[in-house]
Amino acid sequence: MNTLLAVLACAVVAILLLAAALLRQRKEFEQALEELPTGLCVLSGDERVLRWNSQMSDFSGLSGRQIIGQRLDSLPSEWAEALGVALREKRGTVIKRALSDRAGETRWVLLHSGKSLRDGSLCQIVVEDISDFERLQDELQHQERLASIGRLAAGVAHEIGNPVTGIACVAQNLADHADAAELEQGTAEILKQTERITRTVGTLMQLSHPGSSPTDANYTACNLADCIDEAIHLLKLDVENQGGEFENSCDRELLVLADSQWLLQVFLNLIDNAQTASNHVEAVCIAAEVSDERVRVSIDNTCEPLTDEIMDQAFEPFFTTKDVGQGTGLGLPLVRRMIEDMGGSIRLISPIPASGQGVRVELVLRAAYYDDAFEEKFGEDVEEEVDAQEEGIEVTSELKT
Repeated sequence: MNTLLAVLACAVVAILLLAAALLRQRKEFEQALEELPTGLCVLSGDERVLRWNSQMSDFSGLSGRQIIGQRLDSLPSEWAEALGVALREKRGTVIKRALSDRAGETRWVLLHSGKSLRDGSLCQIVVEDISDFERLQDELQHQERLASIGRLAAGVAHEIGNPVTGIACVAQNLADHADAAELEQGTAEILKQTERITRTVGTLMQLSHPGSSPTDANYTACNLADCIDEAIHLLKLDVENQGGEFENSCDRELLVLADSQWLLQVFLNLIDNAQTASNHVEAVCIAAEVSDERVRVSIDNTCEPLTDEIMDQAFEPFFTTKDVGQGTGLGLPLVRRMIEDMGGSIRLISPIPASGQGVRVELVLRAAYYDDAFEEKFGEDVEEEVDAQEEGIEVTSELKT
């Protein structure tokens, strides 16, 4: 008998100890839920609030004592609506809402839906405050907009820099040698460079409206080698480029169908980039070949091969590998836009297959021909009749009879 009583006493003690341990664990669990860094709302099957932790009180301005035991529809309308949506969504759904806190300020929160009520069980909704993230994101977007404006302004200066340099050099020459013939020639060159600036600004405007089309393009049969020579000549007018070496091995009779001013701007950008990448030491090599009525132009430099990341982003607006203040990231996007508007394409190849180093810019342009051969192949594609830029070249919108 005494043994039985002793066993019962031990059992009672063990049960009491276990109950105390369970009670202690429950309190710790309750405290952990109460002090979670995110809001926690637990709802019963009949949509009554069973838990409303301190973070929920901070978010809403409603204490747990006020809320626990209340039905969901008795809460302030915006909270009742947001929690109601989360309640009825499937588990794992994340809902973003802007809700008012106790100070009347707007807080952005994410509501994570828990277990569904369809089986009559509890539903837990976790509410995460992302207000700081949203504010930071707004600030970053604002800073990016300001930076974009700055980059665009710098890009305009970058793109018209070469024509302005040319005008300055011609003006200086006129000041030193002002005879009638040179005055006439210099004035014509200044007008030509001024026209280039106007066209460049128009192209920048076109780049800002991706859906637009070039309505003022003047497609003619352009001598490729001469256009490249002109670009090299203009680059050499800049004192910083006078040490650069260029090799133009294009066929002197090769013609391409293009807008001459756009084509010149393309080669100015690409050759200048190639020379800069080569540190003005190694020669920039330009070559071309004809294949299937297309002219494939390659511009090679001997710089370090490009990484995959740079290759992927090279034609994105505002992306540049140059130092701050040295590049705007607008040159290549403009080049691609002009090439595509002229019916061509552009791509980067790095390293160059033959040498295993360097970077090749490859352009594909439409071929053009002299007189009847040109008219037969391209007459139907040219919408406007334009004057030939070189003797013996004719472009017209109708076939010759």
